[in-house]
Amino acid sequence: MKKTVELKKFNNFTDSGIKVDKFYNFYPKQQLKSCFKIIPAKFPKKPNSDIYDELTGLEPFNFCGVCATKQYYYNIKENVYTILIYGDNNKIYLNQLFNGIFALTWLYEMTFETPPISLSYKNDENDAIILASENKMMIWKTNHSPYQVEDVPIITSMCMNEGVLFCTIRQPAFKIWYATDLDAENVGNISAFSDYITLADDLGDARKVITFDGEVYVFRDYGISKISYLQKNVTVSQIYSSNSKIIANSVSVCGNSIMFLTFDGIYTFNGVKVKKTDIDIHTQLDGNNANAVASSLGNYYYLALKLKYDDTDEQETNFGNNSILIVDITDFSYQLIRGVDSVCLYPLKTDLLEKMLLLTNNDKTRLFEIANVNETETFEDLVKFYETSDLIENENVKLISALKVDCAKDVGFNLICDGNKKLTFTTKNDGVSAFNFRLNCRKVKVQIVSKNPNAHVNRLALDYYDY
Repeated sequence: MKKTVELKKFNNFTDSGIKVDKFYNFYPKQQLKSCFKIIPAKFPKKPNSDIYDELTGLEPFNFCGVCATKQYYYNIKENVYTILIYGDNNKIYLNQLFNGIFALTWLYEMTFETPPISLSYKNDENDAIILASENKMMIWKTNHSPYQVEDVPIITSMCMNEGVLFCTIRQPAFKIWYATDLDAENVGNISAFSDYITLADDLGDARKVITFDGEVYVFRDYGISKISYLQKNVTVSQIYSSNSKIIANSVSVCGNSIMFLTFDGIYTFNGVKVKKTDIDIHTQLDGNNANAVASSLGNYYYLALKLKYDDTDEQETNFGNNSILIVDITDFSYQLIRGVDSVCLYPLKTDLLEKMLLLTNNDKTRLFEIANVNETETFEDLVKFYETSDLIENENVKLISALKVDCAKDVGFNLICDGNKKLTFTTKNDGVSAFNFRLNCRKVKVQIVSKNPNAHVNRLALDYYDY
């Protein structure tokens, strides 16, 4: 009896340029297409320079945290962009971009015992940055040396709104601390005597404070609160109550909304309403995703998280995060990069370039970026590779008689039969192609290979006789 097996869902698209990464960039339309790619982050030596290179340390260390600051210097009338790297030796390293060197140097003997979080703000018309970790705070203001603030609570998130600094802290996590005197020498005075807001309702602890559209929102374990601050009069209102726990580090402003992850999917918040997206990953969510982190750049929301796959191997099981979900908020299409144990995402924005920076446990000695292959000429020849599992479940002898595909031209198809027999076909035209042949086997899988930057596969089917 003649039968047909049709490939319903691609499940293993890998890029030959990355050894460990599996690109699931066919979601949700079952198409192979140009995609995002993880590459080492390189920067131009000077503005308008053709020389690009990676940032390297003068001493060996692992990259454990990254942020950046922009400081405007009135004497040269220019913005100076500085990348700050936290190393596993507890040191903070820096590099002033576009200044002709790629070395990372130690910042003023400053050390932190844990990776700090950062916040950039304006102080007396000068730019400043706060770095805060579990045991100390550092404040760095333009034309001043960085200095350290001791005896601060463990700050878990910070935001600035209309000259007021708001912080969530680890203990007690039901309080929001805030400071109105933002002189650099006083920002660090967040202590037991500071002003604070107590959250007394049942939405859970405060995990993330964020400014959006001129307002301050607090993302709680099970909801969202809004803080209104007017002439030292503070009020708190409940905006949203959730049945599913919100993952604090997944919260990120993207375009005209805030995106975040809960135990049951991806949501958006526009300041008024919360709406669940159609991004169908809830069945793949693995555990509580406590290690999930997110950031945004342009129209893209980047979320590193852990997902369950049918073919998850032992190495991936031990990853804190094994996937990066990239959502285009203009139409909520999305792509998945698999096999990357992401630690940190940071959006670098300068006058010359923008990059989504990435730190990963796969290689702790380098700084990476997530590049859009569609916009990266260097990777126009990116080899797309996809391999199915066995397409026919039973072990009977079969006669394979035809391969039928609907795809772009210059896409290659390899039929691997019983592990050692191989037939190769290449499409010559866009649209439907049929390849007829006769081959006996028990098992068969298909490989798809293409260098065509516009490669796509809409449908693949095998005709066979089962004896």
